[in-house]
Amino acid sequence: MRKAALAVADAGFRVTLVWGDHLASTVVEGELGPVRTIGLPVPYLLRDARARQIIRRRAWRPGWPAYRDRGSLRAAVVRLQAASARAEGRGIGARLVLRFRAFVNGVRSKAFAFQERVFASLWRRLDRRRLGNLPHVNWRRELANVADLEAAFTKWLWRLEPDAIHVHDIHLLGAGVQAKRRLAKRGRRVPLVYDAHEYVSGLAGKDPVAEAAYAAMEAELIGDADAVITVSEPIADALVTRYGLPRRPTVVLNSPSAEGRAVCATDVRSAAGVASSDPLVVYAGGLGRLRNVPAAIRALPLLDGVHLAVVCVPDTSHAGARALVAVAAEEGVEDRVHLLEPVPPEETVSFLATADIGIHPMLTGVANHEMALPNKLFDYLFAGLPVVVSKVVEMDRFVHRWRVGETFDPDDPADLAAAVRVVLADLSDYAARTCDPALRGDYSWERQAEEIRQLYSATPGWWNDKSVARPGVQMLPSEDV
Repeated sequence: MRKAALAVADAGFRVTLVWGDHLASTVVEGELGPVRTIGLPVPYLLRDARARQIIRRRAWRPGWPAYRDRGSLRAAVVRLQAASARAEGRGIGARLVLRFRAFVNGVRSKAFAFQERVFASLWRRLDRRRLGNLPHVNWRRELANVADLEAAFTKWLWRLEPDAIHVHDIHLLGAGVQAKRRLAKRGRRVPLVYDAHEYVSGLAGKDPVAEAAYAAMEAELIGDADAVITVSEPIADALVTRYGLPRRPTVVLNSPSAEGRAVCATDVRSAAGVASSDPLVVYAGGLGRLRNVPAAIRALPLLDGVHLAVVCVPDTSHAGARALVAVAAEEGVEDRVHLLEPVPPEETVSFLATADIGIHPMLTGVANHEMALPNKLFDYLFAGLPVVVSKVVEMDRFVHRWRVGETFDPDDPADLAAAVRVVLADLSDYAARTCDPALRGDYSWERQAEEIRQLYSATPGWWNDKSVARPGVQMLPSEDV
Protein backbone atom coordinates (compact mmCIF):
# COMPACT_ATOMS: atom_id res chain seq x y z
CA MET A 1 0.00 0.00 0.00
CA ARG A 2 2.79 2.47 0.94
CA LYS A 3 4.84 1.31 -2.05
CA ALA A 4 1.84 1.78 -4.34
CA ALA A 5 1.32 5.31 -3.04
CA LEU A 6 4.95 6.18 -3.75
CA ALA A 7 4.71 4.63 -7.23
CA VAL A 8 1.71 6.81 -8.12
CA ALA A 9 3.47 9.89 -6.71
CA ASP A 10 6.49 9.01 -8.85
CA ALA A 11 4.21 9.13 -11.90
CA GLY A 12 3.57 12.81 -11.21
CA PHE A 13 0.42 12.72 -9.11
CA ARG A 14 -0.30 14.39 -5.79
CA VAL A 15 -1.07 11.46 -3.48
CA THR A 16 -2.85 11.52 -0.13
CA LEU A 17 -2.87 8.28 1.82
CA VAL A 18 -5.94 8.15 4.10
CA TRP A 19 -5.75 5.39 6.70
CA GLY A 20 -7.71 4.33 9.76
CA ASP A 21 -6.74 3.52 13.34
CA HIS A 22 -9.35 2.05 15.68
CA LEU A 23 -7.28 3.08 18.72
CA ALA A 24 -6.91 6.75 17.73
CA SER A 25 -9.08 9.56 19.04
CA THR A 26 -7.84 12.40 16.81
CA VAL A 27 -6.85 12.94 13.19
CA VAL A 28 -3.09 12.55 12.63
CA GLU A 29 -1.43 14.10 9.58
CA GLY A 30 2.06 13.33 8.33
CA GLU A 31 4.23 12.61 5.32
CA LEU A 32 5.64 9.54 3.60
CA GLY A 33 8.21 11.12 1.32
CA PRO A 34 6.16 13.05 -1.27
CA VAL A 35 2.92 11.43 -0.04
CA ARG A 36 0.65 13.24 2.41
CA THR A 37 -0.81 10.93 5.04
CA ILE A 38 -4.00 11.38 7.10
CA GLY A 39 -4.81 8.96 9.90
CA LEU A 40 -8.48 8.88 10.88
CA PRO A 41 -9.95 7.52 14.11
CA VAL A 42 -12.28 4.63 13.31
CA PRO A 43 -14.45 3.73 16.31
CA TYR A 44 -16.01 0.39 15.41
CA LEU A 45 -19.28 1.19 17.15
CA LEU A 46 -21.64 -0.54 14.73
CA ARG A 47 -19.37 -3.57 14.37
CA ASP A 48 -19.12 -4.05 18.13
CA ALA A 49 -22.85 -3.50 18.65
CA ARG A 50 -23.58 -6.07 15.93
CA ALA A 51 -21.17 -8.55 17.56
CA ARG A 52 -22.86 -8.09 20.94
CA GLN A 53 -26.26 -8.60 19.32
CA ILE A 54 -25.12 -11.85 17.68
CA ILE A 55 -23.56 -13.11 20.92
CA ARG A 56 -26.74 -12.37 22.88
CA ARG A 57 -28.91 -14.01 20.24
CA ARG A 58 -26.78 -17.13 19.98
CA ALA A 59 -26.37 -17.38 23.75
CA TRP A 60 -30.13 -17.35 24.47
CA ARG A 61 -31.39 -20.55 26.08
CA PRO A 62 -34.60 -21.47 27.93
CA GLY A 63 -34.06 -21.20 31.67
CA TRP A 64 -35.80 -24.51 32.52
CA PRO A 65 -35.33 -27.45 32.76
CA ALA A 66 -31.74 -26.83 31.67
CA TYR A 67 -29.46 -24.17 33.05
CA ARG A 68 -29.56 -21.01 30.95
CA ASP A 69 -25.78 -20.79 30.49
CA ARG A 70 -22.47 -22.20 31.72
CA GLY A 71 -22.20 -19.50 34.36
CA SER A 72 -25.48 -20.61 35.91
CA LEU A 73 -24.33 -24.24 35.78
CA ARG A 74 -21.03 -23.45 37.52
CA ALA A 75 -22.79 -21.32 40.17
CA ALA A 76 -25.23 -24.19 40.91
CA VAL A 77 -22.34 -26.64 41.33
CA VAL A 78 -20.56 -24.29 43.76
CA ARG A 79 -23.77 -23.80 45.76
CA LEU A 80 -24.23 -27.57 45.95
CA GLN A 81 -20.64 -28.04 47.16
CA ALA A 82 -21.17 -25.39 49.86
CA ALA A 83 -24.42 -27.04 50.97
CA SER A 84 -22.67 -30.41 51.11
CA ALA A 85 -20.01 -28.97 53.40
CA ARG A 86 -22.65 -27.49 55.69
CA ALA A 87 -24.61 -30.77 55.80
CA GLU A 88 -21.72 -32.65 57.44
CA GLY A 89 -22.87 -33.93 60.83
CA ARG A 90 -26.48 -32.83 60.37
CA GLY A 91 -29.56 -35.05 60.46
CA ILE A 92 -31.02 -37.35 57.84
CA GLY A 93 -33.45 -34.67 56.67
CA ALA A 94 -30.63 -32.36 55.61
CA ARG A 95 -28.91 -35.22 53.81
CA LEU A 96 -32.09 -36.15 51.93
CA VAL A 97 -32.56 -32.53 50.84
CA LEU A 98 -28.95 -32.48 49.65
CA ARG A 99 -29.44 -35.70 47.66
CA PHE A 100 -32.56 -34.29 46.02
CA ARG A 101 -30.70 -31.08 45.08
CA ALA A 102 -27.85 -33.16 43.63
CA PHE A 103 -30.38 -35.19 41.60
CA VAL A 104 -32.00 -32.00 40.23
CA ASN A 105 -28.57 -30.58 39.44
CA GLY A 106 -27.66 -33.73 37.52
CA VAL A 107 -30.88 -33.62 35.50
CA ARG A 108 -30.46 -29.93 34.68
CA SER A 109 -26.76 -30.46 33.77
CA LYS A 110 -27.64 -33.23 31.31
CA ALA A 111 -30.46 -31.10 29.90
CA PHE A 112 -27.97 -28.25 29.46
CA ALA A 113 -25.54 -30.49 27.52
CA PHE A 114 -28.39 -31.70 25.29
CA GLN A 115 -29.64 -28.13 24.80
CA GLU A 116 -26.18 -26.92 23.78
CA ARG A 117 -25.97 -29.59 21.07
CA VAL A 118 -29.44 -28.72 19.78
CA PHE A 119 -28.77 -24.99 19.59
CA ALA A 120 -25.34 -25.47 17.99
CA SER A 121 -26.94 -27.63 15.32
CA LEU A 122 -29.71 -25.07 14.83
CA TRP A 123 -27.23 -22.23 14.20
CA ARG A 124 -25.24 -24.38 11.77
CA ARG A 125 -28.43 -25.08 9.78
CA LEU A 126 -29.39 -21.40 9.79
CA ASP A 127 -25.92 -20.38 8.58
CA ARG A 128 -26.01 -22.97 5.80
CA ARG A 129 -29.41 -21.65 4.74
CA ARG A 130 -28.03 -18.10 4.61
CA LEU A 131 -24.99 -19.26 2.66
CA GLY A 132 -27.14 -21.26 0.27
CA ASN A 133 -28.89 -18.01 -0.60
CA LEU A 134 -25.60 -16.24 -1.37
CA PRO A 135 -26.81 -13.75 -4.00
CA HIS A 136 -29.26 -12.38 -1.46
CA VAL A 137 -26.97 -12.13 1.57
CA ASN A 138 -27.57 -8.72 3.11
CA TRP A 139 -23.95 -7.62 3.31
CA ARG A 140 -24.88 -4.24 4.83
CA ARG A 141 -26.40 -6.05 7.80
CA GLU A 142 -23.70 -8.70 8.09
CA LEU A 143 -20.73 -6.32 7.68
CA ALA A 144 -21.38 -3.58 10.22
CA ASN A 145 -17.63 -2.82 10.17
CA VAL A 146 -18.05 -1.58 6.58
CA ALA A 147 -20.62 0.97 7.75
CA ASP A 148 -18.15 2.15 10.43
CA LEU A 149 -15.48 2.59 7.75
CA GLU A 150 -17.84 4.45 5.42
CA ALA A 151 -18.79 6.81 8.26
CA ALA A 152 -15.12 7.53 9.01
CA PHE A 153 -13.74 7.81 5.46
CA THR A 154 -16.45 9.04 3.08
CA LYS A 155 -16.85 12.58 4.38
CA TRP A 156 -13.10 13.08 4.33
CA LEU A 157 -13.01 12.01 0.70
CA TRP A 158 -15.69 14.59 -0.14
CA ARG A 159 -13.70 17.31 1.58
CA LEU A 160 -10.40 16.41 -0.11
CA GLU A 161 -12.11 16.59 -3.53
CA PRO A 162 -9.79 14.07 -5.21
CA ASP A 163 -9.25 13.63 -8.90
CA ALA A 164 -9.09 9.84 -8.38
CA ILE A 165 -9.71 7.38 -5.55
CA HIS A 166 -7.62 4.23 -5.10
CA VAL A 167 -9.08 1.67 -2.67
CA HIS A 168 -6.90 -1.11 -1.28
CA ASP A 169 -8.80 -4.33 -0.52
CA ILE A 170 -12.49 -5.08 -0.15
CA HIS A 171 -13.14 -3.46 3.24
CA LEU A 172 -13.07 0.13 1.96
CA LEU A 173 -14.65 -0.45 -1.44
CA GLY A 174 -17.98 0.79 -0.07
CA ALA A 175 -16.42 4.03 1.18
CA GLY A 176 -14.78 4.61 -2.20
CA VAL A 177 -18.01 3.97 -4.10
CA GLN A 178 -20.04 6.24 -1.81
CA ALA A 179 -17.50 9.05 -2.21
CA LYS A 180 -17.43 8.63 -5.98
CA ARG A 181 -21.24 8.81 -6.20
CA ARG A 182 -21.45 11.83 -3.91
CA LEU A 183 -18.80 13.69 -5.91
CA ALA A 184 -20.63 12.83 -9.15
CA LYS A 185 -23.75 14.55 -7.80
CA ARG A 186 -21.62 17.65 -7.31
CA GLY A 187 -20.46 17.54 -10.93
CA ARG A 188 -17.06 15.90 -10.38
CA ARG A 189 -16.33 12.71 -12.31
CA VAL A 190 -13.79 10.87 -10.15
CA PRO A 191 -12.36 7.56 -11.39
CA LEU A 192 -12.21 4.77 -8.81
CA VAL A 193 -9.43 2.15 -8.73
CA TYR A 194 -10.21 -1.04 -6.79
CA ASP A 195 -7.10 -2.94 -5.67
CA ALA A 196 -8.32 -6.50 -4.93
CA HIS A 197 -5.74 -8.14 -2.67
CA GLU A 198 -7.59 -11.47 -2.59
CA TYR A 199 -10.00 -13.50 -4.66
CA VAL A 200 -12.84 -12.58 -2.31
CA SER A 201 -15.26 -15.18 -3.68
CA GLY A 202 -12.67 -17.89 -3.01
CA LEU A 203 -11.90 -17.19 0.64
CA ALA A 204 -12.50 -19.86 3.29
CA GLY A 205 -11.92 -18.87 6.90
CA LYS A 206 -13.62 -19.03 10.27
CA ASP A 207 -16.74 -17.07 9.36
CA PRO A 208 -18.39 -18.32 6.16
CA VAL A 209 -21.30 -15.88 6.55
CA ALA A 210 -18.94 -12.86 6.60
CA GLU A 211 -17.05 -14.23 3.60
CA ALA A 212 -20.32 -14.69 1.70
CA ALA A 213 -21.24 -11.12 2.62
CA TYR A 214 -17.93 -9.76 1.31
CA ALA A 215 -18.48 -11.68 -1.94
CA ALA A 216 -21.97 -10.18 -2.25
CA MET A 217 -20.55 -6.72 -1.52
CA GLU A 218 -17.89 -7.08 -4.20
CA ALA A 219 -20.46 -8.34 -6.74
CA GLU A 220 -22.65 -5.29 -6.11
CA LEU A 221 -19.93 -2.61 -6.08
CA ILE A 222 -17.13 -3.72 -8.39
CA GLY A 223 -19.02 -2.35 -11.39
CA ASP A 224 -18.47 1.17 -10.00
CA ALA A 225 -14.70 0.75 -10.35
CA ASP A 226 -13.12 2.35 -13.41
CA ALA A 227 -10.10 0.08 -13.11
CA VAL A 228 -9.25 -3.03 -11.08
CA ILE A 229 -5.85 -4.16 -9.84
CA THR A 230 -5.22 -7.65 -8.46
CA VAL A 231 -2.40 -9.91 -7.35
CA SER A 232 -2.14 -12.77 -9.88
CA GLU A 233 -3.00 -13.64 -13.45
CA PRO A 234 -5.52 -16.38 -12.53
CA ILE A 235 -7.36 -14.03 -10.17
CA ALA A 236 -7.50 -11.40 -12.93
CA ASP A 237 -9.07 -13.98 -15.26
CA ALA A 238 -11.50 -15.14 -12.55
CA LEU A 239 -12.68 -11.57 -11.88
CA VAL A 240 -13.34 -11.00 -15.59
CA THR A 241 -15.32 -14.24 -15.82
CA ARG A 242 -17.27 -13.75 -12.60
CA TYR A 243 -18.23 -10.09 -13.06
CA GLY A 244 -17.98 -9.54 -16.81
CA LEU A 245 -15.49 -6.70 -16.35
CA PRO A 246 -15.02 -4.60 -19.49
CA ARG A 247 -11.26 -4.41 -18.90
CA ARG A 248 -8.96 -7.12 -17.57
CA PRO A 249 -7.51 -6.18 -14.16
CA THR A 250 -3.91 -5.02 -14.01
CA VAL A 251 -1.76 -7.53 -12.14
CA VAL A 252 0.52 -6.01 -9.49
CA LEU A 253 2.39 -8.23 -7.04
CA ASN A 254 3.47 -6.98 -3.63
CA SER A 255 7.04 -8.10 -4.19
CA PRO A 256 10.30 -6.78 -2.72
CA SER A 257 12.51 -4.20 -4.30
CA ALA A 258 15.49 -5.45 -6.28
CA GLU A 259 17.63 -2.52 -5.19
CA GLY A 260 18.14 -0.30 -2.19
CA ARG A 261 16.59 -2.65 0.36
CA ALA A 262 16.74 -1.83 4.08
CA VAL A 263 19.30 -3.83 6.06
CA CYS A 264 18.16 -5.48 9.29
CA ALA A 265 20.39 -5.16 12.36
CA THR A 266 19.97 -8.88 13.09
CA ASP A 267 19.16 -12.02 11.09
CA VAL A 268 16.93 -15.04 11.46
CA ARG A 269 19.72 -17.52 12.22
CA SER A 270 21.22 -15.37 14.97
CA ALA A 271 17.78 -14.59 16.43
CA ALA A 272 16.96 -18.31 16.54
CA GLY A 273 20.36 -19.24 17.96
CA VAL A 274 20.98 -21.86 15.26
CA ALA A 275 24.57 -22.72 14.33
CA SER A 276 25.71 -22.02 10.78
CA SER A 277 26.32 -25.73 10.25
CA ASP A 278 22.70 -26.70 11.02
CA PRO A 279 20.03 -26.59 8.28
CA LEU A 280 17.44 -23.87 8.97
CA VAL A 281 13.99 -23.72 7.40
CA VAL A 282 11.98 -20.51 7.96
CA TYR A 283 8.32 -19.58 7.84
CA ALA A 284 7.45 -15.87 8.06
CA GLY A 285 3.83 -14.78 8.24
CA GLY A 286 0.43 -15.18 9.84
CA LEU A 287 -0.45 -18.17 12.00
CA GLY A 288 -4.09 -18.74 11.10
CA ARG A 289 -5.52 -22.21 10.53
CA LEU A 290 -5.34 -21.96 6.73
CA ARG A 291 -1.60 -21.21 6.86
CA ASN A 292 -1.14 -24.76 8.20
CA VAL A 293 2.15 -24.03 9.99
CA PRO A 294 1.81 -27.07 12.34
CA ALA A 295 2.41 -29.27 9.27
CA ALA A 296 6.00 -28.00 9.12
CA ILE A 297 6.54 -28.94 12.78
CA ARG A 298 5.07 -32.42 12.27
CA ALA A 299 7.62 -33.02 9.49
CA LEU A 300 10.62 -32.27 11.76
CA PRO A 301 10.83 -35.76 13.33
CA LEU A 302 11.58 -36.98 9.79
CA LEU A 303 14.31 -34.36 9.28
CA ASP A 304 17.26 -35.09 11.55
CA GLY A 305 19.10 -31.96 12.62
CA VAL A 306 16.86 -29.54 10.70
CA HIS A 307 15.61 -26.48 12.61
CA LEU A 308 12.45 -24.45 11.95
CA ALA A 309 12.22 -20.72 12.65
CA VAL A 310 8.72 -19.24 12.68
CA VAL A 311 8.59 -15.45 12.35
CA CYS A 312 5.22 -14.89 14.02
CA VAL A 313 2.81 -12.27 12.70
CA PRO A 314 1.58 -10.32 14.57
CA ASP A 315 3.86 -11.53 17.41
CA THR A 316 4.86 -14.50 19.53
CA SER A 317 2.07 -13.87 22.06
CA HIS A 318 -0.57 -14.74 19.45
CA ALA A 319 -2.76 -17.76 20.21
CA GLY A 320 -1.44 -19.41 17.05
CA ALA A 321 2.11 -19.19 18.41
CA ARG A 322 1.08 -20.86 21.66
CA ALA A 323 -0.55 -23.63 19.65
CA LEU A 324 2.74 -24.21 17.79
CA VAL A 325 4.56 -24.63 21.10
CA ALA A 326 2.07 -27.37 22.02
CA VAL A 327 2.56 -29.15 18.67
CA ALA A 328 6.35 -29.00 19.05
CA ALA A 329 6.08 -30.57 22.51
CA GLU A 330 3.76 -33.26 21.18
CA GLU A 331 6.25 -34.13 18.43
CA GLY A 332 9.26 -33.94 20.77
CA VAL A 333 11.06 -31.26 18.72
CA GLU A 334 10.85 -28.24 21.09
CA ASP A 335 14.62 -27.75 20.81
CA ARG A 336 14.39 -27.33 17.02
CA VAL A 337 11.40 -24.97 16.78
CA HIS A 338 12.15 -21.27 17.30
CA LEU A 339 9.40 -18.64 17.52
CA LEU A 340 10.65 -15.17 16.60
CA GLU A 341 9.23 -11.66 16.66
CA PRO A 342 8.69 -10.01 13.26
CA VAL A 343 10.87 -7.21 11.94
CA PRO A 344 9.68 -4.12 10.00
CA PRO A 345 8.36 -5.14 6.54
CA GLU A 346 11.11 -3.30 4.70
CA GLU A 347 13.74 -5.33 6.64
CA THR A 348 12.15 -8.76 6.14
CA VAL A 349 14.25 -9.81 3.13
CA SER A 350 17.50 -8.91 4.85
CA PHE A 351 16.41 -10.67 8.05
CA LEU A 352 15.55 -13.94 6.28
CA ALA A 353 18.71 -14.19 4.19
CA THR A 354 20.69 -16.41 6.61
CA ALA A 355 18.18 -19.28 6.52
CA ASP A 356 18.51 -22.14 4.04
CA ILE A 357 14.92 -22.68 2.84
CA GLY A 358 11.68 -20.70 2.95
CA ILE A 359 8.53 -22.74 3.54
CA HIS A 360 4.81 -22.09 2.99
CA PRO A 361 2.53 -25.03 3.88
CA MET A 362 -0.86 -23.36 3.27
CA LEU A 363 -3.84 -25.63 2.70
CA THR A 364 -4.92 -26.73 -0.75
CA GLY A 365 -8.50 -26.78 -2.03
CA VAL A 366 -9.21 -23.10 -1.27
CA ALA A 367 -9.83 -21.16 -4.48
CA ASN A 368 -7.97 -18.07 -3.27
CA HIS A 369 -4.95 -20.22 -2.35
CA GLU A 370 -4.92 -22.11 -5.63
CA MET A 371 -4.67 -18.85 -7.60
CA ALA A 372 -2.31 -16.94 -5.32
CA LEU A 373 1.36 -15.98 -5.46
CA PRO A 374 1.78 -14.95 -1.81
CA ASN A 375 4.02 -12.09 -0.72
CA LYS A 376 6.17 -14.41 1.39
CA LEU A 377 7.09 -16.46 -1.70
CA PHE A 378 8.89 -13.42 -3.10
CA ASP A 379 10.33 -12.42 0.28
CA TYR A 380 12.03 -15.81 0.40
CA LEU A 381 13.28 -15.70 -3.18
CA PHE A 382 14.64 -12.16 -2.96
CA ALA A 383 16.42 -13.22 0.24
CA GLY A 384 18.15 -15.88 -1.87
CA LEU A 385 16.25 -18.80 -0.30
CA PRO A 386 14.99 -21.78 -2.28
CA VAL A 387 11.39 -22.57 -1.40
CA VAL A 388 9.40 -25.61 -0.31
CA VAL A 389 5.70 -24.78 -0.74
CA SER A 390 2.29 -26.41 -0.92
CA LYS A 391 1.21 -27.95 -4.20
CA VAL A 392 -1.40 -25.28 -4.98
CA VAL A 393 -1.87 -24.59 -8.67
CA GLU A 394 -0.24 -21.21 -9.22
CA MET A 395 2.67 -21.63 -6.78
CA ASP A 396 3.38 -25.11 -8.14
CA ARG A 397 3.47 -23.71 -11.67
CA PHE A 398 5.74 -20.82 -10.66
CA VAL A 399 8.20 -22.89 -8.60
CA HIS A 400 8.69 -25.49 -11.32
CA ARG A 401 8.92 -22.93 -14.09
CA TRP A 402 11.83 -21.18 -12.38
CA ARG A 403 13.19 -24.36 -10.68
CA VAL A 404 13.65 -22.53 -7.37
CA GLY A 405 12.31 -25.24 -5.06
CA GLU A 406 9.94 -28.14 -4.57
CA THR A 407 6.25 -28.57 -3.77
CA PHE A 408 4.45 -31.00 -1.47
CA ASP A 409 1.09 -32.22 -0.27
CA PRO A 410 0.41 -30.10 2.87
CA ASP A 411 -1.68 -32.91 4.37
CA ASP A 412 1.31 -35.28 4.34
CA PRO A 413 4.26 -34.48 6.68
CA ALA A 414 6.32 -37.20 5.01
CA ASP A 415 5.89 -35.54 1.60
CA LEU A 416 6.89 -32.18 3.12
CA ALA A 417 9.99 -33.74 4.68
CA ALA A 418 10.91 -35.39 1.38
CA ALA A 419 10.69 -32.04 -0.45
CA VAL A 420 12.97 -30.42 2.14
CA ARG A 421 15.52 -33.23 1.76
CA VAL A 422 15.54 -32.85 -2.04
CA VAL A 423 16.30 -29.13 -1.79
CA LEU A 424 18.92 -29.55 0.95
CA ALA A 425 20.70 -32.16 -1.20
CA ASP A 426 21.19 -29.62 -4.00
CA LEU A 427 20.97 -26.39 -2.03
CA SER A 428 23.58 -24.32 -3.88
CA ASP A 429 21.99 -24.89 -7.31
CA TYR A 430 18.49 -24.08 -6.07
CA ALA A 431 19.80 -20.95 -4.32
CA ALA A 432 21.67 -19.82 -7.43
CA ARG A 433 18.47 -19.98 -9.47
CA THR A 434 16.73 -17.60 -7.05
CA CYS A 435 19.19 -14.94 -8.28
CA ASP A 436 18.23 -15.39 -11.95
CA PRO A 437 18.19 -11.83 -13.38
CA ALA A 438 15.10 -12.66 -15.46
CA LEU A 439 13.16 -13.77 -12.38
CA ARG A 440 14.18 -10.76 -10.34
CA GLY A 441 13.56 -8.42 -13.24
CA ASP A 442 10.05 -9.74 -13.90
CA TYR A 443 8.96 -9.91 -10.26
CA SER A 444 10.75 -7.03 -8.52
CA TRP A 445 8.74 -4.16 -7.09
CA GLU A 446 10.33 -1.85 -9.66
CA ARG A 447 8.57 -3.85 -12.40
CA GLN A 448 5.27 -3.89 -10.49
CA ALA A 449 5.45 -0.13 -9.86
CA GLU A 450 5.74 0.40 -13.60
CA GLU A 451 2.39 -1.37 -14.07
CA ILE A 452 0.77 1.07 -11.63
CA ARG A 453 2.33 4.10 -13.31
CA GLN A 454 1.16 2.92 -16.72
CA LEU A 455 -2.38 2.41 -15.43
CA TYR A 456 -2.55 5.98 -14.15
CA SER A 457 -0.70 7.63 -17.01
CA ALA A 458 -2.15 5.75 -19.97
CA THR A 459 -5.84 5.43 -19.10
CA PRO A 460 -7.73 7.66 -21.56
CA GLY A 461 -10.45 10.00 -20.39
CA TRP A 462 -9.47 10.13 -16.73
CA TRP A 463 -7.89 13.56 -16.67
CA ASN A 464 -10.26 15.62 -18.78
CA ASP A 465 -9.64 18.85 -16.88
CA LYS A 466 -6.46 20.16 -18.52
CA SER A 467 -6.13 22.76 -15.77
CA VAL A 468 -5.20 20.00 -13.33
CA ALA A 469 -1.45 19.87 -13.83
CA ARG A 470 -0.91 17.24 -11.13
CA PRO A 471 -4.14 15.36 -10.39
CA GLY A 472 -4.67 14.42 -6.77
CA VAL A 473 -5.13 10.74 -5.90
CA GLN A 474 -6.60 9.63 -2.56
CA MET A 475 -5.53 6.16 -1.48
CA LEU A 476 -7.46 4.13 1.10
CA PRO A 477 -5.53 1.19 2.59
CA SER A 478 -7.09 -2.05 3.78
CA GLU A 479 -9.06 -2.23 7.04
CA ASP A 480 -6.24 -3.68 9.15
CA VAL A 481 -3.78 -0.76 8.75
